[in-house]
Amino acid sequence: MKIVKTTDPQAKPKIAMIVYGLGGVGKTTFSATAPKPLLLDCENGSKYFGLRGINLDVAQIRTWEDMNGIFDVAKSGDYETIIIDPIGELMEKLKRYMVSKGGKNVQADGSPTMAGWGWLKDTMRSTIKILRDSGVNLLLVAHVDEKADEERLLKRPLLMTKLSDEIVNMVDVVGYMTVTQVEGEDKRIIIVDPNSDKYIAKDRTGQLGKIIPPDFSQIIEACQGTKTFAWSNKDAKVDIANSPIAPKAPKTKEKTVASKLKKAGKKASKEVVEEEEETLK
Repeated sequence: MKIVKTTDPQAKPKIAMIVYGLGGVGKTTFSATAPKPLLLDCENGSKYFGLRGINLDVAQIRTWEDMNGIFDVAKSGDYETIIIDPIGELMEKLKRYMVSKGGKNVQADGSPTMAGWGWLKDTMRSTIKILRDSGVNLLLVAHVDEKADEERLLKRPLLMTKLSDEIVNMVDVVGYMTVTQVEGEDKRIIIVDPNSDKYIAKDRTGQLGKIIPPDFSQIIEACQGTKTFAWSNKDAKVDIANSPIAPKAPKTKEKTVASKLKKAGKKASKEVVEEEEETLK
């Protein structure tokens, strides 16, 4: 049994994270920022990386059988980070593998039985846990799902069964990736605010703040406490409440005119506003 002190500077835990968002937002590119990464490409999302100057090792996962040997690779020390992109497609490949084998897990029409759904969930859960505990950083990439929660839509990682909820508990960081406007320019951001009522988000380490840049190496260093996180919310000039997901309502002409009248000391009645608007036309 190995015992370490939590305050020991040599104790640098590996980080497990799931990042999710809309297609094309830059999740696969973000994964390339990981230290010494191996990308398990389940959707051929890396096919143009070479043309774009992005250099990393890729294992094409076309069927579930292509995952053979991955646990040995994770423990080999050749890579610091294992990336699964996207985790939902890997689960689809596992489902197709299960259906091809038939047996008690598959109904006559080819759909999973209750036992089949249970096997599918257990196998994927075990795969994630083994990789997470293999001494590497683990980055899971997912598409976004919207779930009705009372009177709002809650964004969360897209996965079959209820594994999505379990993965949130299995990892250290859960981030929703999106693009927002900052001083007239598009900026990719990852929201990890656990208090958000719009996205499933999490930061078990307590080191990241609410909004972080899409750089997995920086995220790891911040979570391990080896470096101060380089991008504070103030420096980024990004406000979660005013992100594209929850934009401010645009000011109407009536509100603008009413505001001007109020400043001039005039009563902003409907008739006065209409009269002032006519003079502006």
